[in-house]
Amino acid sequence: MSACSLIGDKMSEIQIGQVTEAWAKNQGLTVKYYKEINSTNAIAKTEAFSQQALENEFVLYVTDSQTQGRGRFDRTWSTPNKGAALISSWSFQMAEMPQPTITALVGLALFNAAKITWPFLNWSLKAPNDLLIDDKKVAGLLIETVSQGDEYRCIVGLGLNVLAFPSDIPQASSLLKHLSAETPLLGEDWIHFLERFFFELSLVIPVAHEPLNSTQVAQIIYALNENPNLAEKFESADDLSEELWR
Repeated sequence: MSACSLIGDKMSEIQIGQVTEAWAKNQGLTVKYYKEINSTNAIAKTEAFSQQALENEFVLYVTDSQTQGRGRFDRTWSTPNKGAALISSWSFQMAEMPQPTITALVGLALFNAAKITWPFLNWSLKAPNDLLIDDKKVAGLLIETVSQGDEYRCIVGLGLNVLAFPSDIPQASSLLKHLSAETPLLGEDWIHFLERFFFELSLVIPVAHEPLNSTQVAQIIYALNENPNLAEKFESADDLSEELWR
């Protein structure tokens, strides 16, 4: 069964991890799928300098459920029903150690991919690593960099609530909840999002060791200022302090 046709089946039977694995294989990407795992970022870090990783500039780790999901500062990442979220780690080789602003760049990559795929939804970023629809969080990022000698690896942990969200978290939501009957979740849209996110990451990861340029700053400020809960608008690059993005 193809990745596209899975979205057309009963929602209760869809496993986002399996759909995403099918997309990666169709793209010829190195992908490792697990029905359940402690943490995709944890295994990506453990295998960052394995023979397989060294032979591949990119490795994708996906699962339908993780038991020890983490956010920033070792906060937990709550997972909805098994298979209802994209739980993933996108592991890239890097030539140099990235700057702290890599979190801003990756957040912008996620925002752009979502906005291009579903432009009719009210997307925004909440600093430093949350993606919102309206005033609700639908995704979170955990960016980690590991090194060994002169080898570097950037691991982009992405948790995205697609079909459901943890009901005990008032500020949480899911992509599906914000899609109407006239604009259902289509398989080709999901594939488009994955392709676009990978493309956006492929643009920013190689330049993450460089300072933000003026266009990137303007785009980040725009995405942040779309947040309806923002108490004070961002005005300039000076507002994007390193501490904000750590």
